[in-house]
Amino acid sequence: MKTSLLLVSGMLCVGSWQASAQETDPPAQPTNAELVNNAQGSSTATNSMSGGPAALQGKTRADVYQDLVRSQQSGEAARLQELYKGGQ
Repeated sequence: MKTSLLLVSGMLCVGSWQASAQETDPPAQPTNAELVNNAQGSSTATNSMSGGPAALQGKTRADVYQDLVRSQQSGEAARLQELYKGGQ
């Protein structure tokens, strides 16, 4: 029984090795014309790094400060501080 199991597993191993060792062609190198056509210049991003739409105009310092004051007054800052306090 052990001998037949060993032979079967060996045959499966050899079969999978041969299947993964198939010859493949190397990827084709792009030509100079393709590189020029695919070149991207400086353009504004339409998506942010998080995947959402990028804002064309960011918040000013005054806007950020008002958000801070509002979160402190509503207790949101304290809840976030407690939530992200971790194991301290």
